[in-house]
Amino acid sequence: MFYIVCNRLRTKAADLHLLVEDGYSFEKCLNWKAFLACKHRQEHYPFCEVTTKPTYASEHVATEKGDPDRNDGDLRMGSPNDRAEHCWVFAEFALLHNRTGAEGLKKIDADVAKLKRGGWKKSAALLIVVAASRSDILTEWAEYLAGFPVWNQPALTDPYVLPLSGGGSVVVKAFDIKLNPTDTLRLPGRLSTPSGICSPTTSGHGLGWTCHSLQAMEILAWKEWRVNLFCWRVC
Repeated sequence: MFYIVCNRLRTKAADLHLLVEDGYSFEKCLNWKAFLACKHRQEHYPFCEVTTKPTYASEHVATEKGDPDRNDGDLRMGSPNDRAEHCWVFAEFALLHNRTGAEGLKKIDADVAKLKRGGWKKSAALLIVVAASRSDILTEWAEYLAGFPVWNQPALTDPYVLPLSGGGSVVVKAFDIKLNPTDTLRLPGRLSTPSGICSPTTSGHGLGWTCHSLQAMEILAWKEWRVNLFCWRVC
């Protein structure tokens, strides 16, 4: 899911530049871009399900009163494995932008709390955070992001960095959210990127990578998906 969404953002870089320049939240737009990116790949990979706005009740989550929790997540995607548990990903998307204030950060904390209630009941719980700015996020946002606990916890893979033409940048990170820290979505070590078609960011921080072609993103997405399917079955 992560690489598929990142590739969609890469192809929409011109639109992202305009949205970032406007300065206001485009989180709902981001959610639909993520859904369309995965939906267009549903038959190709294949996924047996790509659903927008899945309820937490579908993850067997109940309210404090014991009723099914009808609150929505942002996206669910699953593999064709007879609906076996943990072959699904249930995701929330969060946006950090130039006007994100205290309320925006509280919303992200609330998303994490919701995912902890649902994670590892049926689907793996994933938080994808997109930081978008008119400036270089890895340098000019370093102090701000250092005080944001969610951003600094271990990520599933290296962040994706997208420089925007005309200035600005987008950085995307993915986190598996769970109550039990021993639950994991990844095998020991990080996935490597294909030699020659992906490269580290040139900001000097060594904090991300940039892919130079659709082929690179497709290789990474398929590689990540196959490893995750294996790990969900045996971890």
